[in-house]
Amino acid sequence: MFTWKNAWKEIEDAQVKTAVVTIGSTEQHGTNLPLSTDTLIAESLAVMIAEELDAYLTPPIPIGQSGMWLEYPGSLSLSAETLKAVIADLVESLVKTGFTTILFVSIHGANEVVYRGFPETLQEKYPGVRIFTAGYPYWVRKNWEEVWSKALKRAELPEMVHADEVETSLIMSIHPELVGPNPTDGPLPNDRYPKGKTMRQTYPSGSMGYPSRATKEKGDRLWKELRLLVMEDVKKQLRQAQHSPQP
Repeated sequence: MFTWKNAWKEIEDAQVKTAVVTIGSTEQHGTNLPLSTDTLIAESLAVMIAEELDAYLTPPIPIGQSGMWLEYPGSLSLSAETLKAVIADLVESLVKTGFTTILFVSIHGANEVVYRGFPETLQEKYPGVRIFTAGYPYWVRKNWEEVWSKALKRAELPEMVHADEVETSLIMSIHPELVGPNPTDGPLPNDRYPKGKTMRQTYPSGSMGYPSRATKEKGDRLWKELRLLVMEDVKKQLRQAQHSPQP
């Protein structure tokens, strides 16, 4: 794997043609998880993918579409148009410097620009370059629904919502030093965005669910399953990309 800590000549000499780009978020995640939670999870997946593919892991983009959480201090958000512009500029930079496969990774559900097909539309501008998103949230795309559902089932954990038992357990597994000691449980949503109420009125602590039930052991179990299933899915997408007609 290569990163921005390498010299350009090392990347050129190794003839690296695949780049992995994390698109994260900076938003509230309850009273005991860092604002960087979604970025940390996505970046951990991106590191795994880049290591497996011996790819270039770019610096993460740690801000995404998080407008729904701006009542909570520290949360940051980009507009859809700004995020599109960032993605387009990143793709142009990578293509100009010789990369032919660009893989975006995002697990933040509100990053619609990333997982609604925008990166792939850039292929029309760059014939011969494969551009796709690997880290779709599990509720977005069928095969990623299968990935996350299988992983959660194998790890014997409930559905992941937001700043809950599952997400807290994952951070305990990959970055235990960033988990605070005072989780505050919140209501499980029947409707994530209830009419007539703000998000902070609905989720005063920022949590949807029970972070108090989280453990590192649960996170370790889920991370083990995710690693296997995510990489299997990425390789499947790469095979499909290699055999599909050029745009």
